[in-house]
Amino acid sequence: MVATVLTLKYRVVRHQLMREWWRALLLVGGAVWSLSLIPAAFWMQRMLSLEVADVRSQILVGAAAVCILGWIVVPLLVTGLEDTLDPGRFAIFGVSARSIMPGLTIAAALTVPALFFIAVFMILAGSWRYDGSGVVALAVVGSLLTVALMALGARVAVAWSTRALRSRRTRAIALVTVVASLGAVAPAGFIVLRAGIESAASYELPVVLEWLGRTPVGAGMVAPEALASGDAWGAAWRVAMMVAAVWILHRAWQDNVAYTLVHPLHRGGGAQRRSDAVLAGAARRTLWGPLGSDSATRAVRARALLYWATDPRYLVGSVGVVALPLVFFGLVVPMLDLDPRWAFGAPVILAASIGWGRHNDVAYDSSALWMDVVAGRIGRQVMAARTQAVLVWALPAVGLAALAILAWSRLWEVAPGLIGACVGALGATLGISAVTSVVLPYRAPGPGENPFGAEVGSVGASLVAQLISGAAMFAILPLVTAPFVLALAVDARWGWVALVTGVVLGVAACVAGVRVAGSWYDRRSGRLLAGVS
Repeated sequence: MVATVLTLKYRVVRHQLMREWWRALLLVGGAVWSLSLIPAAFWMQRMLSLEVADVRSQILVGAAAVCILGWIVVPLLVTGLEDTLDPGRFAIFGVSARSIMPGLTIAAALTVPALFFIAVFMILAGSWRYDGSGVVALAVVGSLLTVALMALGARVAVAWSTRALRSRRTRAIALVTVVASLGAVAPAGFIVLRAGIESAASYELPVVLEWLGRTPVGAGMVAPEALASGDAWGAAWRVAMMVAAVWILHRAWQDNVAYTLVHPLHRGGGAQRRSDAVLAGAARRTLWGPLGSDSATRAVRARALLYWATDPRYLVGSVGVVALPLVFFGLVVPMLDLDPRWAFGAPVILAASIGWGRHNDVAYDSSALWMDVVAGRIGRQVMAARTQAVLVWALPAVGLAALAILAWSRLWEVAPGLIGACVGALGATLGISAVTSVVLPYRAPGPGENPFGAEVGSVGASLVAQLISGAAMFAILPLVTAPFVLALAVDARWGWVALVTGVVLGVAACVAGVRVAGSWYDRRSGRLLAGVS
């Protein structure tokens, strides 16, 4: 079965590379980039070998912790997980999880990221070469177990998150948990780092690294130090703990694979409905005035609002945009010892990330796209309705973030400028994203599919779309934020200028972007259907 699974994987990859050149470009680029970092790993090995054992182990623990965190967070919030061998695709063959798990495990270890981290940590294990061959051998074992923890942790995190988002109750619990966690991490990071990064590195960081060395996160890196210092028992229990952690994660992954094999894709909202929520929402008259009075706009807006309330893909996107401003406020500002006025960038970043994140909004509605296309030339109504659905939750979220920063700083005199900058950033980025979602669409996970999945072939197209939309965003944001910067740095009266320019330019950019996107939507309807399917 192992040979069959691996053959299937590489046959699928070969066909993908032959069909789409983006896949080959990504694969070759990733391999070249990984190889270019190998000399840096050897240099780091040499530098570590010159350090004393306890300092060396602390540095390795920190590196392992950052890598493990990246393996878990990046698939959830950024790239998704490469799912060439998605277990759900084996459901029709009637195979058991026990029979395919060896093949899936080996296939997961043979991906480009896994091979790269294996090579890097094996090289770093050589930094213990002056402490004897037994210590080096133990360092190699600890490195392999640490990389296994990374790969398995990513698989389990994605699998559990996908299952948690399949019902309405668990979606609500998961969303509240994530938001609460992010809300707790930001103040904690600010408190720890407010005295400066030097103080944190001298006092808090060594304590954190010492405790991480007693957990599966860093035990594999500390075990060689324990053996080198004559503490054989300390090395033994750390390795045993690592083996147990890897075994537990592998069993958890196997449990999720078994669950996936017997549960079809869940496309509902998690509860049985007695009425059509889309039609009911379309029948309700709202306060959008002439922008939302026609039936097509109301129908699409009601459908999009239902997505934001129930669809795991949209909920994941909303959590992702909240993470960046929290990290900026809780980690970047205190870590770099920036002036507290930099914290006002958090609500502006939130507004910009919400708008920019909609650069593939049309593709997320791929299952209903054909219905909008055959309904006639309603491109402007479709794009206006989708933008309105975002504004329903984006405006309150940005407003609460701005109010929180103003209350924290007590600089209420710059409130007009902050409002103008936030409105301008949100409107400008929504206008840009409306255009790029039509001009540069790429495939996204469909309804009911893994919201953390990403087809390898779509990554190249997504990078192009994100780079172009990001460049447009950075080009236009200074126009709406410059007066607010002057209000903070020069005179608070500039805030009224920022209010006027931000609202005028933001609304104008949003309306213009929606109108242009609507026109292109009608012209490129055939290409849209082909591009997102």
